[in-house]
Amino acid sequence: MSMSIPEEIQHYEKKIYDQKQLIEISRALNSTLDYKYLINAILDICLAQVQTLQAALFLTPEMDAEVLTMVEGYKGFDLNMPPETYTISVESPIVLFFENHNKSLTLEEFEKNLPGDSTLVMLRGLGAELIVPLRAKNRVIGLIVLGEKAVGGEYPESERSFLVDLASLGGIAVENARLYERATVDLMTGLKNHAYFQSRMKEERDKAVKRKTPLALLLTDVDKFKNFNDTYGHQAGDEVLKAVARVLIESARNTDFAARYGGEEFCLVMPGADEETAVAKAEEIREKIEEMVVQSDDDELKVTMSVGISSFDPEIDIRTNKGLINRADKALYACKRAGRNQVMHYSPDMG
Repeated sequence: MSMSIPEEIQHYEKKIYDQKQLIEISRALNSTLDYKYLINAILDICLAQVQTLQAALFLTPEMDAEVLTMVEGYKGFDLNMPPETYTISVESPIVLFFENHNKSLTLEEFEKNLPGDSTLVMLRGLGAELIVPLRAKNRVIGLIVLGEKAVGGEYPESERSFLVDLASLGGIAVENARLYERATVDLMTGLKNHAYFQSRMKEERDKAVKRKTPLALLLTDVDKFKNFNDTYGHQAGDEVLKAVARVLIESARNTDFAARYGGEEFCLVMPGADEETAVAKAEEIREKIEEMVVQSDDDELKVTMSVGISSFDPEIDIRTNKGLINRADKALYACKRAGRNQVMHYSPDMG
């Protein structure tokens, strides 16, 4: 006849299991700096750990924003407006409550503590049941909002404390991803910056050698950019750069990345792209730029762009980025000489 294991031992076994889970989760969350992937992972882990079908994350869109906004990628909630219209002020009583208490709150507890709060009305309309603070460096950077349990009933204490621990790991990972994003992105255009371009380009070269796959570099330059600044002012020049950057970001394939090489020179790195694919993509971008009209104050500006392309050659590009960049630059210069607003792939006769 088997002995009944005292509940206390079961309780500790559960605790040990939870701690192991948290270590695994921590590993997973800290192994990436990809912001979107992290948000998805945090929500998926919440759904896997507690029996609910609804989870959403509220974060500040910028580090110093006044509100927390629901992030794309929420799970299961039935929204009647776009997610970014669901906001919570960083000064709201619930955020201030979480600044001082690192614990979760059910909607019921929230009502007892802060009756009649406007955030409460929004959360109730959403169908929220449990709110967990996402913290980093002793401040609240976001909230995890979970729906009711699939089987009904309350969230048990063990699940609630597990979620608080999970949220503190998630908070640190999200904050790190944000700092990385901030350090690698050109703030005006939203493109990756020059330092990121150089280091990521090296990684892509290494991959191309290992996998024996092609790799292309597009170097773009806004035609007669100085004219925009001289004629319409720097504000107009900035608007042109932002508009061109948007086209590049939207045109990039999932595997590509766009960066600001410097000034009005942008680039698109295309792993796996042969010459034909790269030229077709460059043409697509050139046409989109030619078709667009940039609004700056009362002026409607027409923009064109030249694109020089180079293809990775393992024989000569194995050590450095320089060759690839120089060849793309020569092709770009050939476009300028030939009258601008065109695409050229490097060929040796370009000198």
